[in-house]
Amino acid sequence: MFVFTVNFPIFSFSTIIPRNVFCFIDSFTGKNDSKLDPRFKMILWSIIAGTRGGVNRAKILNLLVNMPLNANKIATILNLDHKTVIHHVNILTKNELIIKEEKNYAASYKLTQIMKDNQIVLTEIMEKIGTK
Repeated sequence: MFVFTVNFPIFSFSTIIPRNVFCFIDSFTGKNDSKLDPRFKMILWSIIAGTRGGVNRAKILNLLVNMPLNANKIATILNLDHKTVIHHVNILTKNELIIKEEKNYAASYKLTQIMKDNQIVLTEIMEKIGTK
């Protein structure tokens, strides 16, 4: 009897799409192009709408638009368990949608620049799945 083990690679946002791929700068004017890369939209769609906890991840991203918050404050505002928030924050960090500001116990999380630049994509997804 043969047993085969298949190890699937874990893909994060950075392994699928290189950094700064969404910053389209016109070499003549030096301005950012307003076109959104469909790959970013697809990845964000899978993280938000493709999983059971996606709605909570979207709510966390919306909270972090205004100011950086730590996991305890996020849990309090959203009325979620602290471990649940840590789980979602780890997924968002792994996919480079948020980053830790500090490396200590009460580290604050904030949106990455790519997420700030493409906030409209999150708004579109949340409207389509019926959450605000």
